[in-house]
Amino acid sequence: MGFDGVRKITPLKADLILVMVTLIWGGTFPVLKTLVSVLPPLYLVGMRFLIAFLILTPFAARKFGSATRRTVYKGVTLGVLIWGSFITQTVGIQYTTASKAAFITALCVVLTPILSSVMLRKPPGRAALMGVITATIGLTLLTVDFAEPFVLQRGDLWVLICAWLCAFQIITVDRYGALADPLLLTWVETGTVAAVSLAAALWTDPLPRLTEVVQWAGLGYLAVFATAGCQYLQIRVQPSSTPTRASLIFSLEPVFASLLAFLFLGERLPLQGQVGAALMLMGVLVSELGHKEGKGQAEHGGSRGSRAECI
Repeated sequence: MGFDGVRKITPLKADLILVMVTLIWGGTFPVLKTLVSVLPPLYLVGMRFLIAFLILTPFAARKFGSATRRTVYKGVTLGVLIWGSFITQTVGIQYTTASKAAFITALCVVLTPILSSVMLRKPPGRAALMGVITATIGLTLLTVDFAEPFVLQRGDLWVLICAWLCAFQIITVDRYGALADPLLLTWVETGTVAAVSLAAALWTDPLPRLTEVVQWAGLGYLAVFATAGCQYLQIRVQPSSTPTRASLIFSLEPVFASLLAFLFLGERLPLQGQVGAALMLMGVLVSELGHKEGKGQAEHGGSRGSRAECI
């Protein structure tokens, strides 16, 4: 569902726009890495979502008449989950590199089948399990320093928690997202994240000041483009694509993040990290391709009473 019920566009154009959306999302990691040095995580997340909430309000206002208590309840629930994922990611990125944070966050696509099997009692298929194993090996190579004791770094653990929360949020959206208007649900989510984060920030830290233009530009990028803008574009064009193509395009986010972190921050992954990143991306793709194939087969066999897997 789009914001205004506008006409669908061609699949090729939709895919190209989704690539642009993924590129914008990938660019958030270097920006976050820069802003966390001047903005506490709670303020950073709160200000980002407050600006996005204000931008989305005029569009959502057109549908206030169709809002229900269920919409508000589900939106608040999802907003709390989103807040948790953003906070853990923003805290973690202070203690790890933007490239590693992007790849670890991408693990949520592989973790989703695990939560699906627990919450929905649907065990993952062989492709999903293969993806989990491959990505776990990649995660180990990417984050563990074998010259030190065999433990994950502090920032890596925070971002790993973020990946789990993202996977949990995907399952929750899949289960409850159809019960409310997507735009209103997004609006409530965004407002919830802003309110919770800013309330916690004001309770714990004094109000910070951004003194440089580049800092405001980074915050504007996160709020306007990566949050409000990308949400609009995804809702607008994804129905013109297919779930398989869209998921594969979104899997490119850590690739773009690593490239942008190299271009703007000069971050370079060592050979071990490059191999780990490649294995993680391979695991994500194997899991997604296997799941989407199985889902398509289930939908094709729907006349026999079967149901597609919910992820």
